[in-house]
Amino acid sequence: MKLKIFFLLFVLVFGLGFSQSKADLIKVENINKYSDIIDKDSQITKYQFQVKGKNKTIHYHYEKKGNEIVKISREWKENSNNWWELYNDYFLLKNGERVFASQSITYTNMSDAEDIIGWSVSFWIDKNKVIHMTSLGHGKTEMDDWDYESELKENFNYMLKTVKNYDKNRKADKNK
Repeated sequence: MKLKIFFLLFVLVFGLGFSQSKADLIKVENINKYSDIIDKDSQITKYQFQVKGKNKTIHYHYEKKGNEIVKISREWKENSNNWWELYNDYFLLKNGERVFASQSITYTNMSDAEDIIGWSVSFWIDKNKVIHMTSLGHGKTEMDDWDYESELKENFNYMLKTVKNYDKNRKADKNK
């Protein structure tokens, strides 16, 4: 009898865990479909601007459908001895919320301009929580103490604030 109860509890716990995973995979698929729809939408307007810093220039790109921002990305290059390091952050938004994010670092040899992908990671997000993640290469995903949830939130908030400020000024300049 104890064995039957243990087996039943095991199946229930495993089944609930699997169903959560299956539900997350359905959400991931829906996010991928949404991304495809946004990529093909002819009503999307693209904008870009630069923010010059002390040692680098950050290139921002964002896309809007009507008044809604649906994509934000930024990239910048840093000199690291004989290599250029190209950093890229990207967010896909739906109803003002993050649904997908990616980060990458691409290394380029200065002497022969050959690209070597260094590291990339993609996040699928539901209700401000990462539900799925994939990574390629060696980078932050290998660090046990990397708080990606916090970093994503911080990067997103900073990028969104920067884009909204630019967009507000762009509209004000347009109306002059």
